[in-house]
Amino acid sequence: MTSSEFESIAHLVEDAVDTHMHTAPGAFPRHDTDFSAARKARQQGMRAIVTKNHHFETASRAQNVRDELGFDLLGGITLNEWVGGLNPHAVDGVANFDADIVWMPTITAANHLENAAVQMFEAEEEAKGGITVLDDDGELTGVTLDVLDRIADHEFVIGLSHLSPRESIALVDEATDRGVEEFLVQHPHANFLNYSLDQMRTITDLGATLEFHYICTSEMMGNAATIDDYVAAVDAVGPENAVMATDGGATANPPAMEQFKRFIRAMLEAGVSESEVETMIQENPKRIFDLD
Repeated sequence: MTSSEFESIAHLVEDAVDTHMHTAPGAFPRHDTDFSAARKARQQGMRAIVTKNHHFETASRAQNVRDELGFDLLGGITLNEWVGGLNPHAVDGVANFDADIVWMPTITAANHLENAAVQMFEAEEEAKGGITVLDDDGELTGVTLDVLDRIADHEFVIGLSHLSPRESIALVDEATDRGVEEFLVQHPHANFLNYSLDQMRTITDLGATLEFHYICTSEMMGNAATIDDYVAAVDAVGPENAVMATDGGATANPPAMEQFKRFIRAMLEAGVSESEVETMIQENPKRIFDLD
């Protein structure tokens, strides 16, 4: 993207939130550390970014950035095998670091292990079938309910991550009854999720927000989505039920900030209005994460 193209969307980048970014340190190569990602976002006038790690919590790291830079880097924990899976104590633990979000399992989710084209970590093969939130009867497990209650108590956002659409819909339906208010459905177009438009409508009708990722348009994610797919999804559920994010950070792709700008430009060129883009990158994320 040229500097002139960036200038034309600078007013949209300002006050925006990238709700899904991966930073170093981590098990996979990343473009930015927590601090360099925050500095770059602050330089562009962004309101906040949310950082995720497949293996350990990011809440304490985000707290360090907020304390030292005065920029709202947000974090949480992903309930993969490395933190004990669906572990209520881990949820309570990150509350001590002012966490904002709890992500359901990603690369050790049963759905990921069964359906993802590429397994990213040898330990995944030893995950004993992976983590699911449903029992053999299709009901949410007891430990899942315990986790939902802890999330509700701490007023965290839930990220559905790599749970199957069936699991995610069941979880959102129950969690809303238990007091959870905000949910993000990560990359619903990913090839190991592949939500239909009807499933997108169902889960947003239950109160969730779809989180569209620019990374899904890349070879790294098997070119799982096109910008036209995102436009169709926005038409199906409405911009009020979607956010645009990057899932950026991997060195195999451009830096997250560049992806964010490309995403905005591509959506505008595809006919999405500026006000709709603003809703998805500013208004909705700030509502979900209770940012002024």
